[in-house]
Amino acid sequence: MTAPTYQYVDLPDASIVTTRALLTARENIADTVAARAMMCIHGNAGFGKTLAVNTCLHELEDTRGEEVCRVTFRARPTARAVRYELFETLRLPGEPPRHPSEFDRLLKTALAERPRTFLVDEAQWLNGEACG
Repeated sequence: MTAPTYQYVDLPDASIVTTRALLTARENIADTVAARAMMCIHGNAGFGKTLAVNTCLHELEDTRGEEVCRVTFRARPTARAVRYELFETLRLPGEPPRHPSEFDRLLKTALAERPRTFLVDEAQWLNGEACG
């Protein structure tokens, strides 16, 4: 498998080695997406979590046409920052609503239109306000 350039492995003839961990991640991610569920992959820095997730989701995009929305929030984002990031990620038309209740209604309507897979990288940066 050729290494995608989004994973910062931009070396000539570089390839991803399919390890047991990558195969497990692929199976778990495919099952989670099929079930429209939520999962968390965690581990120490440098163990290949982001590589595994991006590789597996890239395969889902290619083989199943799954729309994958990748979101990374800054550290400890406010609820307002999360709303704006989702607005941009979903490529919603027009200007973002000014009031939280209108914004929430717009996002809920857009998210209900069709299934999507969201990858929230560095989710540990979210706090209680952003998740509430």
